[in-house]
Amino acid sequence: MNYGKCWTAISKGFAVAAVTVGLAAGSWCAAQDQETVFHTFTGVEGGSSEAPAGGLTFNASGDLFGTTSTGGVGEFADGTVFEMTRKAGGGLAFQTIHQFSQATGDGSNPGNAVVFDAEGNLYGITPNGGNGCGIVYELSPPTATGGAWTETFLHKFDSNGDDGCNPSGRLIFDKAGDLFGVTFNGGGGASGIFETLCSNGCGTAYKLHLADGVWTQTILHHFTGEGTPDGVSPSGGVAFDKAGNLWGTTAFGGAGDSSTCGDPDGGLGLCGTVFELTPNANGTVWTESTLYSFVDASTGWNPFSGVILDEAGDLVGTTENGGISLSGTVFEITPLGGGQVTESIIHQFDGEADGAFPANSLTLGAAGSLYGVVSQGGGIGGENICTEDSDESCGIVYKLTPGSDGTFTETILYTFLGGHDGAGPADDVLAFGANGDIFGSALGGGDFDFNKTFCADSSNLPGGCGVLFELKP
Repeated sequence: MNYGKCWTAISKGFAVAAVTVGLAAGSWCAAQDQETVFHTFTGVEGGSSEAPAGGLTFNASGDLFGTTSTGGVGEFADGTVFEMTRKAGGGLAFQTIHQFSQATGDGSNPGNAVVFDAEGNLYGITPNGGNGCGIVYELSPPTATGGAWTETFLHKFDSNGDDGCNPSGRLIFDKAGDLFGVTFNGGGGASGIFETLCSNGCGTAYKLHLADGVWTQTILHHFTGEGTPDGVSPSGGVAFDKAGNLWGTTAFGGAGDSSTCGDPDGGLGLCGTVFELTPNANGTVWTESTLYSFVDASTGWNPFSGVILDEAGDLVGTTENGGISLSGTVFEITPLGGGQVTESIIHQFDGEADGAFPANSLTLGAAGSLYGVVSQGGGIGGENICTEDSDESCGIVYKLTPGSDGTFTETILYTFLGGHDGAGPADDVLAFGANGDIFGSALGGGDFDFNKTFCADSSNLPGGCGVLFELKP
């Protein structure tokens, strides 16, 4: 039996509250019926595919949309976009609205949540396929009942070009309707030690602008790992502040050269950064500034998740490593003006009950609460091996609630068993229903009658092709 768990975990700074191991079931906060699986992937059912990734997004009509990173129908199936439509009698009906196949020049392996414009068009990225380095795509809804969604390629990244390679993170619109994002590799410009670390460059930040029916890409910045020093490999989603500046993170690079970040000889800079891109008056030129460098366990390192803005205008995100247990952190960056910022650690993962190594973004909820997932761990007493019968070690969904004193209290909303309830949540964003329920996805688990090893990587997931779930916190 699984239970949601409520306990104060980590507050700002490095004070760690005691966690009692082996609690009696009656002392925990909520029972397992708070999770409902409303779709289970099998990998064979008419393109339902496998490994839902990135998270779910509601459109204006209240239907849910998401992606699977692999699978589909036929030999050349490289992932899908799907829709869950509300049925007249209640419940949700599943349908695949697009199948990717890099063999046809399309993208492949979508792994991030999608976004919508005001007309109901859907936008997303794939890190692979296209011309070899991924695509930005648009799906336009059917114009007639029973019709098909239409795909348009907004941009195909070129493995030999300077436009970037392997787009990462959820796209974001500005007020003018332009799209912004980052690429993890490519862009050229890398030299010296970073030529071997990066693939044809250390990543880019880009804008896509629509004019006369044509989308045009503009590179805002080429990351090189040099200079201030610059960051390396921008990762995850970017965020606009109220002044129109664009913020994000790089997984590597920066001034931090501690051996704890994987650089035993020092000088390479592998801890990661927070960067800001500031436009000039007419938005034609953007200036990049590395405003924060992660340095070691005390700050966390490797922020793969990108950042979002909270209600106060501060930036929050996760680091995959660091913290008092070296199992990752949730951090807050507060802009001070004049190109200065300060960092606070608002949560440190213990590597046990609340999981380890978060690599996913956060979602802002009501009253400034933060929601997220950790795809690994969740076992009591350090038992974090994920199997079909793992008894709470296949990832968690958590909530961080701010207090009046500036500290945050963690509530573990659900711990995955690795069975029919799913395993390995990896959402960039969690979706909130009108009633406050939380909707998300898990990469593995679900249907074990089909084939235990067909879908999931048996080294870290128990089998099964994944699930879509709803939580009643």
